[in-house]
Amino acid sequence: MLELAAVFLLCAVVLSYLIVIETDLLKAVAYSGVFGGLILMTLYVLMAPDVILAYVAISVGLSTGLMVFIISKTTRHEVV
Repeated sequence: MLELAAVFLLCAVVLSYLIVIETDLLKAVAYSGVFGGLILMTLYVLMAPDVILAYVAISVGLSTGLMVFIISKTTRHEVV
């Protein structure tokens, strides 16, 4: 089971790199949601249900929705 958690965390590291280099902000938010899902699955494998309940409500739901709303009020692409 720990090997599965290690694979999820390795994928999360790759996604965090993609989030940082992405210039399309909406894609970066989508990557951030997938990142949250990977962390969620890692916590499930590590058997932490109380942390999962709080993480789903705050990170995956609230912050992703708020970032999409804020991006809709600004430009979609980051100007470098």
